[in-house]
Amino acid sequence: MTRQDSIPRRICGCIHRRRTRLLIRLIVGLLAIAAANGCGGGPPPGAFLSVSGGYSYSPTALEIGNTQQFWWCGQAHNPDDPSQYGDTIQYASLNLTTQQLTKPVTVLAETPGAWDSVFLCNPKVVGGTFTNPLGDGQIYSYAMYYVATASSDGNANSIGVAFSKDGVQWKKYGQPVIASPTQTGYGVGQPAVYNSDQKSGIWLFFEDDRGPTIPIQHVQAKSTDGVHFAIVGNLTTNGLDGDASRISWGDMAYDVVTDAWYAAFNLPLRSPPTTGNIVERGQLGVTLYRIPNSSLLSGATPWQLLHSFDTNMMGNESIFLAGFLRDQYGRVNIASYPTIQLLTSMSAPAPSWNASPSTAGKSAEAQHWNIGKAQWVPNSPLLALNRFANSSTHHVTTGWIDPSGGFKIQSLLGHLYENRLQGADLAFYGCKGGFVDYFVSTDNSCAGQRLLGLEGYGYSRPQAGRNLVPLYSCDTGRDHFLSQDPKCEGQASAGQLLGYVPL
Repeated sequence: MTRQDSIPRRICGCIHRRRTRLLIRLIVGLLAIAAANGCGGGPPPGAFLSVSGGYSYSPTALEIGNTQQFWWCGQAHNPDDPSQYGDTIQYASLNLTTQQLTKPVTVLAETPGAWDSVFLCNPKVVGGTFTNPLGDGQIYSYAMYYVATASSDGNANSIGVAFSKDGVQWKKYGQPVIASPTQTGYGVGQPAVYNSDQKSGIWLFFEDDRGPTIPIQHVQAKSTDGVHFAIVGNLTTNGLDGDASRISWGDMAYDVVTDAWYAAFNLPLRSPPTTGNIVERGQLGVTLYRIPNSSLLSGATPWQLLHSFDTNMMGNESIFLAGFLRDQYGRVNIASYPTIQLLTSMSAPAPSWNASPSTAGKSAEAQHWNIGKAQWVPNSPLLALNRFANSSTHHVTTGWIDPSGGFKIQSLLGHLYENRLQGADLAFYGCKGGFVDYFVSTDNSCAGQRLLGLEGYGYSRPQAGRNLVPLYSCDTGRDHFLSQDPKCEGQASAGQLLGYVPL
């Protein structure tokens, strides 16, 4: 991956949009070696779903009654062509009473000689009543929208659909339902789906990516039969952080209670100089946004940032392509509501607290991709900003601490908002220099060091009527820490004022 706007929509030939055949062979070879050596055997620490000996990513999940059903892109042999070892759609289910999780099984793969003969991935499943969509007189209960191509270079991707009565046995519709608009660019992908009438009134959202010089568009299309779609328009980018022209996502879901949409957008890739010149496979996190349904296309009300699930918060080097846990129609209004649950593509296990930049970067390689869990709780309290220390370094964070690092809490420095609440608009970022130098910065590039992610939001100046404390960045010459004391508690020279946070 050479561009910061690349996303790992697929692997085994599509680890990003434009890469050399040499890189393809190298990655496939490494993964084959890993599988031959018996890597796998169950999810590593922090992961929930995986396939033995291969990668897992790009999940979709439904909760129907007492069962959760999962589909994702996993590395396995194609049942229709065993010589193909790469992208397949895997399936597992979880009984919520017994907490018994079934073993993964391959339920969909490429069709040799067809439009989807290579790189089939990115499933999104929705329930409904689909009457005779394949012309066979049958009624189906599930539709799966997936991405594939026949192009060996991974370009010209289209979106297809398959139908099922049980979520396990699938039959494909013969042609793409959203065809690629380009032969040289990535094409269309990353579908998200909602059933508007609980029958076959499908709203399909997808990315249209025609190349690095053309802005990525997020498009809405509608269908009355789940097969034939008409384009409605492009989603607004108003309110999205960063370069909105290149921002990518993993999923969308509808909240029928508030008449709003949630979306999980990917953060950019890290710059290779900050990861020991390792080109990481997968972004450092995903951001959860919400927007009223009435503003989805118009942008009259902007997207609202709710939370960042990133390396700083979760510990994993790569966290990307998240999928919402939804009901069968694509709504977040399930038993956990108003808590919003997601499954995230992630590299696991997390790198150790004292990993070098290159070691951390290598931990994000595709053979370490698995699927984990994350959640956002509305109206949650402020994030505690704690200062930890072990025998080697300090670590100030609102997020993850390596349990094997011997860290002990020294003090509570204050609190941060998880998003821009109460007028807090100064972002604090978790950063790391070298092997062990953790520090907090208000610079989103961490002064050229490795960005871990968002700590939270505070203020750049005192606020009338608010109980705030100043925070100073202290440099001991060996490491950094934060303090409320401008003299750094005698451990360093005068500190640098970063901002103000609630006590």
